[in-house]
Amino acid sequence: MSTAAQAQAGRDRARESRLKAARERRRQLDPLQLAREQRIDEATVDVELAWEARAEAERAMDAAEVAAGTAVERLLREQLSVADVVQLTGLGQPTVRRLRRTVALQEQPRGEEMGSL
Repeated sequence: MSTAAQAQAGRDRARESRLKAARERRRQLDPLQLAREQRIDEATVDVELAWEARAEAERAMDAAEVAAGTAVERLLREQLSVADVVQLTGLGQPTVRRLRRTVALQEQPRGEEMGSL
């Protein structure tokens, strides 16, 4: 690195240091702004955590639907009708059908889900 480049880098570091100090002094002068920034930061983190929890809950729900669909299929293999399964489980007929489709999709080999080309 040349002397001119080193001098410029030193000036850049000094400028950044002064900017950081000026920001800190400004924050001390305006405690309401600091409190606002903290509230914004906390709310931002709360959104991120809630969204991660939502994604986890969706994964759990998907797994529960596959488990329920598998159990419905077991009932049907016992020669029960869909109407019998509806009556035994308390699920509606559309829900039983949807759960069966969920299991069928899980059992398909990859590539068949959207049809073979």
